[in-house]
Amino acid sequence: MEKARQYPLPELLAPAGSIASLEAAIDAGADAVYFGADVFNARMRADNFHIEEAEQALALCRAFGVKAYITLNTRLTDRQIPEAVTLAEQLWQAGADAFIVADAGLAAGLRRQISDVALHASTQMSAHTEYDGAALRDAGFSRMVCPRELSYASLQRLCAHSPIPIEMFIHGAHCVSFSGQCLMSAVMGGRSGNQGSCAQPCRLPYTLGKKAGHPLSLRDMCLAAHIPEILETGAVSLKIEGRQKPPEYVYTVTGIYRRLLDQRRAANAEELAALEAAFSRSGFTDGYFTKNYKNMLGVRTLEAYHSREQKPYGGLSRKIPLDMTLTLQAGSPGTLIASSPEKTVTVCTDAALQTGDVPPPEEEAARKNAGRLGTTPFTLASFTYRSDKRAFFTLSMLNRLRRAAVEALLAPPVRECAPTIAWEEKPPSCTQAPPIYTASFLSAEQVTPLAREFFDTIYLPYTQSLPGTGIEMPPFLPGEELAAVWKYAENASRVLVHTPGQLLQAARLGIPADASLRFNIYNSETACALAAADAETVCLSPELSLPQMRDLQSPVPKGAIVYGRLPLMLTVRCAVSDGGAACGSRCGGTLYDRKGAAFPVTGTDRCENIIWNSVPIYMADRMDSVHRAGIVRMHFLFTTEDSSACDQVIRAYEEKLPPVGQVYRMKK
Repeated sequence: MEKARQYPLPELLAPAGSIASLEAAIDAGADAVYFGADVFNARMRADNFHIEEAEQALALCRAFGVKAYITLNTRLTDRQIPEAVTLAEQLWQAGADAFIVADAGLAAGLRRQISDVALHASTQMSAHTEYDGAALRDAGFSRMVCPRELSYASLQRLCAHSPIPIEMFIHGAHCVSFSGQCLMSAVMGGRSGNQGSCAQPCRLPYTLGKKAGHPLSLRDMCLAAHIPEILETGAVSLKIEGRQKPPEYVYTVTGIYRRLLDQRRAANAEELAALEAAFSRSGFTDGYFTKNYKNMLGVRTLEAYHSREQKPYGGLSRKIPLDMTLTLQAGSPGTLIASSPEKTVTVCTDAALQTGDVPPPEEEAARKNAGRLGTTPFTLASFTYRSDKRAFFTLSMLNRLRRAAVEALLAPPVRECAPTIAWEEKPPSCTQAPPIYTASFLSAEQVTPLAREFFDTIYLPYTQSLPGTGIEMPPFLPGEELAAVWKYAENASRVLVHTPGQLLQAARLGIPADASLRFNIYNSETACALAAADAETVCLSPELSLPQMRDLQSPVPKGAIVYGRLPLMLTVRCAVSDGGAACGSRCGGTLYDRKGAAFPVTGTDRCENIIWNSVPIYMADRMDSVHRAGIVRMHFLFTTEDSSACDQVIRAYEEKLPPVGQVYRMKK
């Protein structure tokens, strides 16, 4: 019988939202941890780490041989990037192993400041294909965190074809929206998920169709029953979500997955029950991994919260064994060599030891003194004592050597950064170029003769294309399906792209490409990076104010959404059919919140949903202000409008009419 292939064990990556959770992750056997500073990270509601705490945490990780990845995974404005780069420089010099980054502009700034910086592409970048992996590699990333929505087959393909290693989630909360593509919290409540302040409106009750409940609240992911298959994917890192969870959760979940990985097996019923007791929302789901989207909904009830029986985490119990050798010889400096599993250091007295009338300490006294490691993470495993019994040496001198050895063991690696960049604030700049009018339509039936006359470029889904129009790529499309879609794009006049890989592929095929709002462009650095990757125009984030858009500099025309309902969520699992049989683009409906606001829901040909804002952006009477902000590409989003309504909108913009009814305005 042929022997089964033995895949290498991937890294087990645990969350650390606090010092206690960091210790719990180390105690439970994590290979690596990820945590954020108190700014610029996507979990600002976690305790997080001040700079001094982060430096201490990095030293602790280094001592235990645990890698530490810093989350700088929010979108940043031009004014925020210099501060973020300075923070990263401090943490890099303190020993950070990598930075998890969501903003292409920040990544560019980090590469200029820190030549050998390690960058991991956050799942917030929405990268999910081998094409995205190639684009990220070209941008200096060494790892890609893939989305939770990929199936087992898609994960296998991605890991096999991506030019950079893949990190995947195996446990923890789901965002119902495809990562990086949620504007709901920002639009509904002014708390931007892209800047780490998500209010989780997906966990609230809604009515969808005839059903009231929680149609957007997904159960937590748990892939503990799929460890053997996961090992076959080739993913290099397995990630547990939970920086807002307590240390007890981190300790329990990390410990169980540590055992499963070491034993290369699936979880048993007892282990699954322990995971559920640690935290769940009406149980767990493996729906995306298995492509079984039924029964994925769940909520965290008050009864479940109060019935938790978690043993309080008592603090770090592990110690690092040290082997010490003390050498005392008259005429030479006293020497202490300390070796941990990760590092060996040698410390010496300031001067050569003199011959003394008093003999040096006895071996047992020296051993006892050397073992006084107190609150350090070390414990004395062995002690070798070499003495000529003539050198003058005291226990207080040994104290100094011991403290120096511990300090050296915890010291960060020596790293150099470039001289600090002078991040000069860019002056406001407004272009005098005439406006370019572009529009995205959901169907060819919406496109009227007036629309063809008014718009310079019209984009349609690839299945709806018309002669002379551009194609809008799907925002989520696993790699195995991309080739067929690109065949549609080859004859298009232009293509509207949503991910780094789509932009790269358009450039390879020689198709003019425009970067959509889904790139979440917040700063000049990102605009420049996309222009360098051959984007001919860039659409700025609708979360920016007009002054921020004005100040953002771009080597290619800047665009903005000037009309239409913003896409608040992209859900890979169909919410309308409750994950049932694929119903394609017919799958639509209306989502009502507790205040009665109506959010249209449309389907794609792949039975995904886009949830649109309850009211459209409307700027017909303020287009001059938009143009003065340097916006050249005026982009319209037509969603629920029929052809007659589309023409009414176009005429309103031609005549600069004020709005009728409730609308959403760009921020002044």
